[in-house]
Amino acid sequence: MFLKGKKILIGITGGIASYKIYELIRLLIKEGADVKTVLTPSALNFVSPTVLSTLSGNEPYWDWDYRKPLIHIELAKWCDAFLIAPATVNTISKLACGIADNLLTSTWFACDKPKLIAPAANSVMLSDGIIRENLKSLRDSGVKIIPPEEGLLACGEVGEGKLADINLIRDYLVKVLTPQRWKGKKVLITLGATKEYLDPVRFISNSSSGKMGLALAKAIFYQGGEPILVAGDVRIDIPRWFRKFTVETTEEMLKLCLELFPSVDAVFMNSAVTDYRFKETFRGKLKKKEQTLKVELIPTPDILKELGKRKQNQLLVGFAVETENFIENAFQKLKRKNLDAIVVNPAGVMGKNHYEGILLTRDGKREEIKTPTKEEGAFLITEKVAQIFLEESRWERK
Repeated sequence: MFLKGKKILIGITGGIASYKIYELIRLLIKEGADVKTVLTPSALNFVSPTVLSTLSGNEPYWDWDYRKPLIHIELAKWCDAFLIAPATVNTISKLACGIADNLLTSTWFACDKPKLIAPAANSVMLSDGIIRENLKSLRDSGVKIIPPEEGLLACGEVGEGKLADINLIRDYLVKVLTPQRWKGKKVLITLGATKEYLDPVRFISNSSSGKMGLALAKAIFYQGGEPILVAGDVRIDIPRWFRKFTVETTEEMLKLCLELFPSVDAVFMNSAVTDYRFKETFRGKLKKKEQTLKVELIPTPDILKELGKRKQNQLLVGFAVETENFIENAFQKLKRKNLDAIVVNPAGVMGKNHYEGILLTRDGKREEIKTPTKEEGAFLITEKVAQIFLEESRWERK
């Protein structure tokens, strides 16, 4: 959905991480993007033009010839976004100083579309004062710098300098091609299920996977916001580049949400909180006996209700799973918990890849959302919420 039909120009420089661009091209093509590549001469020592052509379906470029003397202008006009990955310190420095001495750098300066750089180099080289100043200069000029990862480098040292994960690079491409409706907003997102323990090994919970919560976090990131995740038990891998806190019980989630709430602009309460806990718990493992075990359950704290009591300028969006009377039950929860909006889902959507739900707002607006993926559903929800509350100035962070 997000990259379908988009024209992505990838600049490849002469670094050992260049081989990872093969995988990135495959990922972008799979999502429906059109990809072309432009190389520095030294990149030819690390990647094959034949492989690049086969994967992208387009001829790679690395020099001018008499047949296409203006190819740098053509490529710059063709693309929707220009990414250089990996970007060596040599190319970074040329771009910061305005040097256009090869096809890649000349194309860069001819391009007025969104530009991104994914540095990859030895950590000492990247931490050099001149290189840091060059990166700052590029950032100040509007270039998106995709932060390198920390880990084992090609030189055998451990430090920051690995090329960013290709999924993060992909997410940055989506971000620069998406309207920034949530720019500058900090958004707290809860996801996954909470657990309530009977003893150290037994607990009650639910089947929430956390997929929708992660999709909401990505949607906020794409639209310029800063997602802050509070995760219960999830059945997904949360990318390490997201700011994340982990909890188990409802009490732990409540405590953390109350701590974070004053510093955020909005909350999407997507976690499937366990509604009841054991009145009596056991320190050691409960031994199995012949007689019937009777336990008493008492309600857990209502996190949304507690946040609603403390709400000032924050936007508060809840989620509800219902099996009957969807609209009536959801709207009652919205009013009872002092929410700005609520998304009601049928129980069958939990743990699935597709999405369906209905967005309800305090003033009665109603939007039905059905998408083949949770990522698309989450994007539409956050887009609709932004349109209703942000663009109409009905909610504003003071």
